[in-house]
Amino acid sequence: MVEVAALSVAAATAELDRIVASAGTAPTKDDVERAYEVLLGATADSELAPFPFLATAIGLVGAAEVSVVESLPPRAMVALRLLRAGAAEAAWAVLLDNATGVVKRPFRASTSSGAERTEWVLPLLTAIESPHVYADLPGFRDPRYSAPDAAYEIGDAIKLRCQIDEVIPGTAPKLSGWAALDLLQTEPDESVAVVARSEDREIRWAGMRHRRADLVGGTRDTLRRRAWAGWSAELDPAKLATDGGQWMLWLEVGHRGVARRVRLGRSVTPLGARAVGKDICDRPRTHLVEAAGGWSLQLRK
Repeated sequence: MVEVAALSVAAATAELDRIVASAGTAPTKDDVERAYEVLLGATADSELAPFPFLATAIGLVGAAEVSVVESLPPRAMVALRLLRAGAAEAAWAVLLDNATGVVKRPFRASTSSGAERTEWVLPLLTAIESPHVYADLPGFRDPRYSAPDAAYEIGDAIKLRCQIDEVIPGTAPKLSGWAALDLLQTEPDESVAVVARSEDREIRWAGMRHRRADLVGGTRDTLRRRAWAGWSAELDPAKLATDGGQWMLWLEVGHRGVARRVRLGRSVTPLGARAVGKDICDRPRTHLVEAAGGWSLQLRK
């Protein structure tokens, strides 16, 4: 999210009233997103929850379709879910946390040298209780707030991102690249496997995790989260049916009981793409093809 302007509660109230008036009885996603930015901006003016202001926000968010709120990024989604649930104090605490590094706040404290403390955009921490993934934001399991666990559940936002960097043909063709689950930090003991699927049949080949210094950076999205995103796996086409047939290729990553799959071949480097349309194994003869939204193995007689 880009920087949001700091607002007084009075100015934020007036702006929120304008959004409510223009939205009518069916607030759109654009209305809700604008309201969320106003809510963030108001956090610069008050550490304590301004209840009359939040009551207006509760009315707007409550009038929006549930799907509108559920389509927002996790931080915004949690804050607005809490408003829908009437948990105003917990919602304000989440908004204060979400605003860090996004809203310029008044000078509050300094370092020993007298310089203003820097506020960085915070990474989103998670609490995993498989099959659930919760955003570990203020109010979660905190007895000081009446905040339902369901407001913090973000499992649907956990998607698997994957790229193939290289394909090495041979008796045991080797695929390698990177893969990471959104919002979760990669770990060396995560499970990774290439899965070949044909109708109701599946063959799995376990892979390995590797460190990837090139995927580590200095921003919230890259800071160490993908340090162990590298992966490689050797395939054994002999395990597939020997009478021909086509097998779709998937990658599966498991993290503390949370597992996701994605089709292989949707994101490929130029080096990896060179293998498409060629045999990557002679015995059995196995052709790598692009079909049905990703890569498949085509066995030839």
